[in-house]
Amino acid sequence: MFRFENLDEVTRRYMLMEVEEAIKTSQLHLSRRFTAHGRARYPDLLREAVRAGNEGSLTTAMEQQQCFAEREPYGAGTRRVPGSAASTFAAGEFNAFYMRGVCHRAIQEGCPVEVYRAKEAATTRSSSRLVEGQRHDPKRALLLFRNSPSGSHRGPNMPAGSNSGLSLRLCIAT
Repeated sequence: MFRFENLDEVTRRYMLMEVEEAIKTSQLHLSRRFTAHGRARYPDLLREAVRAGNEGSLTTAMEQQQCFAEREPYGAGTRRVPGSAASTFAAGEFNAFYMRGVCHRAIQEGCPVEVYRAKEAATTRSSSRLVEGQRHDPKRALLLFRNSPSGSHRGPNMPAGSNSGLSLRLCIAT
């Protein structure tokens, strides 16, 4: 589970604004492993997780609603979708909207954002360790997150998509 340091009602409001904007502009990242039912249900499940849950509650909701296909195309045939598909997707997406919410909040509060390890891992990538502790302008970071919903084009100094274990937090002067 992630440790979201700034996950409170203020951040959740900003997260929900970002979710609604992504839905409105057709920029909501949908898993290629979703069923048609999953694609239809996901926006509401994400909204509910943002309002009152976390990546774990989103995973559970997607599993209960059977949002993921059992098999996916692979080469000339198909292969079984991994059992971790829902949790991997939920963690990446909830974290992405959390980071977008933190950026909004940082803009309003006039402070930078900082990359931190939000999910512990048995082994961490050296590239992740190099990014930890870096501070960013929240306006620039927010644009990067909006323009790369899947996380693949955020740049070398930003948390990547699913499985990075990195997130953003507010840097409030002490």
